[in-house]
Amino acid sequence: MEYYFSDRKFNIMGVARTTGKGEWLVSADSEVKATDDRPAIALTMTIPFKTEQEQAIDEMAAENNFVLYQDEEGNGHQMVIASVTHDTLAHIHTVVCTDAGNDLMNEVVGAYTADKAYTIADYILMFTNDSGWEIGINEFPTDVRTLTWTDEDTSLSRIKSVAEDFDAVLSFGFVFVGTTAVKRVINIRHEETSDSLISFEMNKDINNIVKTVDIYDMETSVKAYGATPDGSNDPINLIGYSWTDPTGQFVLDQYGFLHDTIAVQKYSRLLSNDNPNPTQSDWNRVKTFESTTQATLLQAALADLKQYNHPNVNYEVDLANAPYVPLNQTVHVVDENQNLFLSAKVLSVERSRAGHYTKLTLGDYANEQPNLYSALKDMAVKIENIPKTVQYYPWVRYADDNQGTNMSAFPTGKKYMAVVYSNKSSVPSDNPADYAGKWALIQGADGADGVPGAKGADGRTSYFHTAWADDVSGQSGFTVSGGDGKKYIGTYSDFTLADSTNPADYNWALFKGEDGDVGPKGDQGLPGAKGADGRTAYAHFAYANSQDGKTDFSTTASNRKYIGFYSDFSSADSTNPSDYNWSLIRGADGADGKDGVPGKAGADGKTPYFHIAYADSSDGKTNFSLDTPGSRKYIGSYTDFTQADSTNPALYSWQLVQGPTGPTGATGPQGPQGPQGVPGSKDVPYTYIQLGTPASPKKGDLWWHGTTLNDATALQYYNGSTWVDQSIQQAVLSIKKLQSIEVDTSTINSPTINVPFSHVSIEGSNVKSTGTLSLNGASYVISGNVEDTNGKPNGQNYHTEVNPDGLLSYITQTDGTTQMRTSRISMGVLELTDLVSGLGNSAKYITSTFNAHDAVDYYHKDSGLETNDVKNLNISYSRKGPNVTIGIAFEMKTGNGWVKIANIRPGYSPFNNDDAARLLGSMSYTGAACELYVSAGGIYIIPWRGQGGYAGSLGFITRDAYPTNDAVVI
Repeated sequence: MEYYFSDRKFNIMGVARTTGKGEWLVSADSEVKATDDRPAIALTMTIPFKTEQEQAIDEMAAENNFVLYQDEEGNGHQMVIASVTHDTLAHIHTVVCTDAGNDLMNEVVGAYTADKAYTIADYILMFTNDSGWEIGINEFPTDVRTLTWTDEDTSLSRIKSVAEDFDAVLSFGFVFVGTTAVKRVINIRHEETSDSLISFEMNKDINNIVKTVDIYDMETSVKAYGATPDGSNDPINLIGYSWTDPTGQFVLDQYGFLHDTIAVQKYSRLLSNDNPNPTQSDWNRVKTFESTTQATLLQAALADLKQYNHPNVNYEVDLANAPYVPLNQTVHVVDENQNLFLSAKVLSVERSRAGHYTKLTLGDYANEQPNLYSALKDMAVKIENIPKTVQYYPWVRYADDNQGTNMSAFPTGKKYMAVVYSNKSSVPSDNPADYAGKWALIQGADGADGVPGAKGADGRTSYFHTAWADDVSGQSGFTVSGGDGKKYIGTYSDFTLADSTNPADYNWALFKGEDGDVGPKGDQGLPGAKGADGRTAYAHFAYANSQDGKTDFSTTASNRKYIGFYSDFSSADSTNPSDYNWSLIRGADGADGKDGVPGKAGADGKTPYFHIAYADSSDGKTNFSLDTPGSRKYIGSYTDFTQADSTNPALYSWQLVQGPTGPTGATGPQGPQGPQGVPGSKDVPYTYIQLGTPASPKKGDLWWHGTTLNDATALQYYNGSTWVDQSIQQAVLSIKKLQSIEVDTSTINSPTINVPFSHVSIEGSNVKSTGTLSLNGASYVISGNVEDTNGKPNGQNYHTEVNPDGLLSYITQTDGTTQMRTSRISMGVLELTDLVSGLGNSAKYITSTFNAHDAVDYYHKDSGLETNDVKNLNISYSRKGPNVTIGIAFEMKTGNGWVKIANIRPGYSPFNNDDAARLLGSMSYTGAACELYVSAGGIYIIPWRGQGGYAGSLGFITRDAYPTNDAVVI
């Protein structure tokens, strides 16, 4: 599998392969699709890198870049890199990608009620308006619905909701020209629920089958409550609603309970040998649904009862190996030793091309009869014996017209192209008759007005406009009359027939790029699949510097301008250039880009950016420019944490780089003859200070490169045959002031380090600040002011300090002294302070603290308790911070009221001894209830009836010390 990495403009940054060929290897990958997350696809890749490749992998596989690939089913995918993990030590770069369609999560749509019935395409286009998405395949062209949404949502969630209402399945599709996505479509299809006829057998395809059964959620009757109508305090129920089940299995009684008359006979608590078919003592449940009418509430309760009127049975199937099976198709699970025959749906598919595995998640299990499994096996054998599908080969040819005149394998100068798929040979035919009816115009003269688009929802006609130019701005060589010789194409759509002559109205894209370099010669590729005649097809590549392949022809050296390709049934590469179809793959080098690579993140995790601008005055205001240095006299620079270059000259520090040209000076007089120098010794080393290479040096001589020692740039030593670089070795340098751009060192011993900064953006906002960062002994301090939009202090100051006691941080009001918000972390405690009112000495604050106890849940449960008044008493205590929840369940023994049934557990008492109370409903008798209240003295009840079971929970505030001996839930 090949994964193409591109930037946001579809410029290819590199190719990573799972085969190990090429510069980048995908050592692990995972593509996941699931029925409950369609149409989304998740892709994860791990790419190892060498030290010298670290910068390249950071650029290629950066966040927000695209990953393009085509899967085994021929579907093109455009993924967005959403997350990057770069491990410098392990030399591993991991990316997590989401489907480009997930971009619709960034759009929000409001509540909507349709004024009439619309098609699914109408709804999807409505909720993806102006997003660039179009409708692709639509298997629901005429179905209509009148739909309503009462809340706002993302565009992605809304179109998924539309699909659910139409029982449709959505998928994202991409149409590529080369490696550029030129069209993005949303496909609308019927759910594919066919049987794959694939069976997995125990001890062959299955490692293990684990069956689990539970009755936790079982019910044989349900009392349903719905939504609460406007103006009412009570939710709707089924009391008074009339309904009859045609099968007789389900019965709605006068109290609003829906009963299963068959399930109660199997699971009633009254079941015995003396009463084998009981009709009473149901497993009752009280449930709430969102239904707004009794009719819809009845259907919701009926569906719930059918789901939970039997034990919950589930299977976990550990597959040893699995083929690729599309989502929601049926597979079969067989364990003949257990006489277990199941069908299951494919709920998710994980596919790894690097790991050569496919993992399926199965669900919706159903029992099958053994004879059905036998029939499926027979059918699978018959399908296996069907002759293999004939292999087809693509033939591509170009011509001057739609009759195939002057047909050629090369597109140069041709206006028509034909593509034919043939099962005869992998070598394309050169007979125009074989391409009849397949010719398509690919390069025509500028025609008259284009065909108007389909009518929009408002009844206006949209028009698609095209222009061409020589640069990406559209300003150079702009024309709407044809693209011959142009490199860029611009497009836009509106409701005006005439083409705009303003290049700014168009979206520009490169469609005729400079020729790229030839890629390196790869290893021999894998043989193709067996053809119908049993022979193996081979693909061959060669390289040359001419279109006919005859100049500098080679099958191994890839540094050529043209690549040739053909396929046949011989593994040997042909040395005849005429056997190959040639294509231009390398052009001239492009111009240098402007932006450099950001530096590595500093200790604070932010990335610094270095900015440069040019001007013709020392204040930067005359002829200020970000990208035309050639004719400017001054250069300005600054550093901050914002990637974009500022257009404000005041932020830059300016230096003269081009002074005015002075007049030619007059020739000076001849100087006097100098005195005779002292004769040198041929054995004593000499030290040279000059720019040019010394003549006739001797061993031991030293050469400082410069005109004086003050401007010397290097030191070299002559070893008798050549000059050798030298360094100045010094254990200790005592320097009053060191001015340097970069210092490479391992240890800096200094009690004080001060770093001033100016006009630096505060992360996460457009607000800027000026201040200092200092390291003084054991204290690390950042302090500064907050600037207004003009770069002036607005009066607010901030201070952040790290010292052995912890962290202190605050920001002031505009008076510069009154602390507005303060946070402190000290010895395991977080303290937060906010200004409530006032300034200076009149300021009033509110302060809170937070520690480890506040962050966890304490839990305790007492089970099986019994008193004189209740039995089977179970009490659960839960506490987080000051909030306590008590859950309780018991069976009544007497009808005594105001009796204590348990002491309150320390750590869970109500604050200030206040009572907390609630009414518990009976699980056994309709309308019966019991008042439960809790105080510092204990837990008390006031029953209405002396029988039956009761359960419920209540919450309140406590100020007790934390129950540190109880269980902790993190």
